[in-house]
Amino acid sequence: MDKKLLQSRELLIQAFGRQSNFWGMGKTAGEIFALLYFNAGPLSLEEVADGLSQTKGNVSVAVRQLEQLGMVHRSWQKGDRRVFFAAETDFMKIVYGVLALRQKQEFAQSFAMVDESLRLAEEASDSPEQRLVLARLAALQEFYTMVDETVQLILSKNPEQLQRLLKIINYIVNKF
Repeated sequence: MDKKLLQSRELLIQAFGRQSNFWGMGKTAGEIFALLYFNAGPLSLEEVADGLSQTKGNVSVAVRQLEQLGMVHRSWQKGDRRVFFAAETDFMKIVYGVLALRQKQEFAQSFAMVDESLRLAEEASDSPEQRLVLARLAALQEFYTMVDETVQLILSKNPEQLQRLLKIINYIVNKF
């Protein structure tokens, strides 16, 4: 591989490692995705581990996480017992997959906890502190509702519609 392409690949691997670590998936998951994304074809678990100087166990755990998010797909090759992995290259599909998976579990649980917190605060004795907590919880509920409605809107569109919508929003934001 050309020296500049190798440098480009290494930089992308580092960037995706940082991003995935920021989003709570761990550095290795991002590095694996970048390695697969940069590769023309699928790689075996061993090839991924060797390419990143990681253990197969560490890679296996991270690959499963990426599979659950729809960021990586399994494949098999005729005559080879190994499992191969390829990166999803359509980022809109990835956004859909991540939002759909995370939104259902995390939002529902968080909303329920905020609702319960509000219920308990409403039962507390009237005081300046109680009014402050009620006001802040109401603001939080409003924010959660807005985020939930935005995610629902995104998930109700197909990737092409979403891409057009984002371009329109970008155009409007840049005009004003």
